Amino acid sequence: MRTDKRTSTQRLLLAGRLAATGLVAATLGLTAALPAQAAAPTGVVLADRATTVDAAKRLVTARIDGRLAVLRANGVAINNAARLSDGHQAALKAILDQAVTGLTELKAKVAGETTLEALKADARSMVEDYRVYILVQKQVHLTLAADVETAAVARLRTAYDKLGKAIAAAKAAGKDVGDAEAKLADMKAQLDKAEAAVSGVADALLAVKPGPDAEAIKAQTQAARGKVRDGRTALKAAIADAKAIRDLVKDKAAKSK
Repeated sequence: MRTDKRTSTQRLLLAGRLAATGLVAATLGLTAALPAQAAAPTGVVLADRATTVDAAKRLVTARIDGRLAVLRANGVAINNAARLSDGHQAALKAILDQAVTGLTELKAKVAGETTLEALKADARSMVEDYRVYILVQKQVHLTLAADVETAAVARLRTAYDKLGKAIAAAKAAGKDVGDAEAKLADMKAQLDKAEAAVSGVADALLAVKPGPDAEAIKAQTQAARGKVRDGRTALKAAIADAKAIRDLVKDKAAKSK
C-alpha cells in the first residue's frame, strides 16, 4: 500500500513538471520568432506585443501549475508519513497551505495582467515569495527523514537494552563476551551520534523563510541534508553492531549446548 502511495506521489510530481515543461517549450518557440518581425508596421507590432504578453502569461501560469502540483504531491507525502511527529506535520501543512493559497491567488493575478513588466514581477514573486523547489520540498523531505531517524534511534535504544541484558546473562554463565561488549559500546556511541546529528534539524529547517537570497536558503537546506546524512550513517553502523551482537550471543549459546 505504501509503495502505491509513493508511486502516486511521484506521478503527481512528474505530471506537474511535464505540464510546465511542455508549455515552456511552446512559449520559447513562439517568442524566438518575434525578433524577425521587429520591422513590421505599427499595427502588426502591437499585435505581436500582445502575443508576447499572452505567451508570457502561459509560461508563468505553467510554472505556477508545476509548483502547485509539487505542493499537492508533498501534501500526500505528509499525510502518508508514519513517523512524522504531530508538531512537524502541523508545521508542514501550514507551510504548504500558505504556498498553495498564495500561488493560486498569484495565478489569478497573472491571468489579468496586460504588460510584460507586470508579468516579470509576478514571475519573480512566484520564485522568491514561495521557493517551492529549493526550500519547501526540502523542508518536507528532510523533516520526514529526520523524524524517521529520530524514531529509529528510539527503537534501537530499546534493542540496545535487550542486547545488553543478553550479554550480561551470557557473561554470568561464564561465556567470553568481550567482542559483544565492544560492539555494544560502539552501538551506544553510534546511537548517540545519530541522535545528536538530527536533534533540532527539522525545527531549524522549518523556521527558514523564502526570500530573494537563494544561496542563503540553499546553504541552510544543505546543512540540514548533511546532518540527516550523518544520522543515517550512524544508524547504519548501530544496526550493524546490533546484528553482530545478536550473532555473537547466539553463537555463544549454541556452543554451550
